[in-house]
Amino acid sequence: MVLPIVTPRLEIRDFVPGDRPPLYEYASDPRVTQYLWWGPFSEADTLQFLERTGRDAKARPRANFELAVVDRAVGRVIGGCEFLSRRSIYQEYEIGYFFRPDAWGRGIATETVRALLDFGFSSIHAHRVYALVDPDNTASAQVLARIGFRLEGHLRKDALIRGEWRDSLVYALLADEWPSGGSRGSVSLSEPSNISLERTRKRTLGR
Repeated sequence: MVLPIVTPRLEIRDFVPGDRPPLYEYASDPRVTQYLWWGPFSEADTLQFLERTGRDAKARPRANFELAVVDRAVGRVIGGCEFLSRRSIYQEYEIGYFFRPDAWGRGIATETVRALLDFGFSSIHAHRVYALVDPDNTASAQVLARIGFRLEGHLRKDALIRGEWRDSLVYALLADEWPSGGSRGSVSLSEPSNISLERTRKRTLGR
């Protein structure tokens, strides 16, 4: 499995220590973390996140990917995304993404998710990919529906978000529902890279 993932507008790669300023800028924004279980980040949270992912990058085998999304035109980190192993014996993964507000409404989430699916189905050989979405997060639900995810269920008060129990919608996509087994010709993969993440079920969809 190889990284980074390159699309027409984006580079999706592992986080590095130099990403601390842009990571803190978006992860500390309540608008970005509104529907997420984590955040807003403090400076200490940001440093701990980068230290942890740096350590986890050395783990073998690698099952989870928590990645920076870079706008290639300006060379700036504009958000993050995740491809996380959940039930490994069933080749099931959870997907997540979150972006700074000035990246909203530009199709960045769609481009990121398509790239992750290409990566997941062709390089990781995922069988099923799902996302958990807050019912109020209509923007993310629309992104997933446009790409081809199906609404499979409604979980009641399964996520504790800043002291409030919230519902989650379950969207999922199977490998045989993704064109050409994930090979769409729009993503290039290059140098190998590693990162790991805590293996707990969580809602990871921002905007």
